[in-house]
Amino acid sequence: MGEEKQHSIPALPWMRDPVDITLSQQLPLHSVPSLHPKLKSALEDLGISNLFPVQVAVWHETVGPGNFERDICVNSPTGSGKTLAYALPLVQMLSDRITRCLRALVVVPTRDLALQVKQVFDAIASPLGLRVGLAVGQSSLADEISELVEMPAHDISTYYDPHHVSLPRFQSKVDILVATPGRLMDHINTTKGFTLEHLYYLVVDETDRLLREAYQSWLPTVLELIQSNDDGFFQPADSFFPCSVGALRTRRRW
Repeated sequence: MGEEKQHSIPALPWMRDPVDITLSQQLPLHSVPSLHPKLKSALEDLGISNLFPVQVAVWHETVGPGNFERDICVNSPTGSGKTLAYALPLVQMLSDRITRCLRALVVVPTRDLALQVKQVFDAIASPLGLRVGLAVGQSSLADEISELVEMPAHDISTYYDPHHVSLPRFQSKVDILVATPGRLMDHINTTKGFTLEHLYYLVVDETDRLLREAYQSWLPTVLELIQSNDDGFFQPADSFFPCSVGALRTRRRW
């Protein structure tokens, strides 16, 4: 018998040329390019004086000199600091937001992981005035809704017009949402005022676990909602980012 042919698995272009991360790439906070002073102080309050290699690499590709609009996939061992690796650039890039809308969605497979991720975000986002929400089914749906969405109280006489009455709009109470897929779908399907129309960043944590099961087809649903807003989605009425920042990528995995 002749030698069996080895079946090669096709690789996507970005998988053929990865950016390797070495263990010697730790960087002191004072040397991190463009790091917001309040973010630096928040990290120092946590006892962090250096960024780990994966955090340095992701910062370089998202905020630092290597940044440009694209999707990022990170493969790094447990305990290497991946959560902070994506949390830092998200908080940095959202720090200039003017109005509060849901700008970043972080999807994780389990409730326990979601609680850990939210704890990381809370520690660094609050000093910059950003609010982080949680949707994991830990409390009732009604309680979660009250934490995520509000309808502003307005004097109806302010809006009265004999030919047209403008109703108050629902508003997001959070800038960043950490969610499990099932609970995310609950809010998408049933929560009035919950919207992804202002979303800029989608983080899929532990992608292999999340894509192993359908979870009510959460990913196709989220991508459809994002893509359905393409005509006006990336140019919100409020001023948020400089014109050089373009569209949200539909499959951003950090």
